[in-house]
Amino acid sequence: MQTPSVILFNGVDIWQGDQKVLHDIHFKLAPAETCYIIGKSGSGKTSLLKTIYGSIPLRNGTGIVAGFDLTTLKPKDIPMLRRKLGMVFQDFVLFDQWTVGRNLLYILEATGWKDRAKMTARVLQVLDLVGMQGCEKKPVTSLSGGEQQRIVIARSLLNNPPIIIADEPTGNLDPDTSDEILYLLNRLARENGTSIIIATHDYRLIQKFPARVFKCDLGKLTEVE
Repeated sequence: MQTPSVILFNGVDIWQGDQKVLHDIHFKLAPAETCYIIGKSGSGKTSLLKTIYGSIPLRNGTGIVAGFDLTTLKPKDIPMLRRKLGMVFQDFVLFDQWTVGRNLLYILEATGWKDRAKMTARVLQVLDLVGMQGCEKKPVTSLSGGEQQRIVIARSLLNNPPIIIADEPTGNLDPDTSDEILYLLNRLARENGTSIIIATHDYRLIQKFPARVFKCDLGKLTEVE
C-alpha cells in the first residue's frame, strides 16, 4: 500500500507575478521525511515554498498540502492551512521587546487557543522539546543566535504541525550552531513524525545530514541523485 504524501505536486507551474519561475513540477513528501531544496538565488526556491504555504496561488496542476487542495484554496482558508505548517526562517522574526514565553503565547492566541492553563503547558512543552526549558521568562534579546533559532523552532511546533518549512534556517549561524539546529530538526522528524523541507545554500549540511535533495535550476525542479 502506498504511503500517503503530506505534500503532492503533479504538473504544477510556479508563478511570481506574471513570470513563470518553475515549470511542470512533480514532487511529493512522505510523513516524517526530510528533504532539501537547493538552487541559486532567484531560481525559484522561495516561490516554491510560498506556493506550499499559500502566499502564491496555484494556477494549474495538482497541489495537495496537509490535506488542503491548493487549486481550490480560498483566502479565508489560508490560516487553517498554516496551522498545519511550522515556519522557520533565516531571520528569526521574534518580538525583541517580549520574553520568550510571551512570543510563544502570542502565536497560540493568534491561532485560536483560549484555555490559559493549556496554553502555558504547551509553551513549556515545546521549550522542553528544543532544549530551552526554563527560558520562558528570559528576554529574547538575552539569547544567542542559536538559542533564538531554537525558540523559532519551538514556535513552529506549537500547533503540532505535520510539516515544517525551513527557509535558510542556518543562514545567520556559525557552523557548530548550524549543526545543532539540523540535529534538532532531524530529531523532531524522527520522534514526532514531522515532515521537514529545508531550503539551503549550505552544502556542508547536506553532506553531514543526508536526505533527498531537489534542485531548482533553469525553471525545473529535479531530484539530485
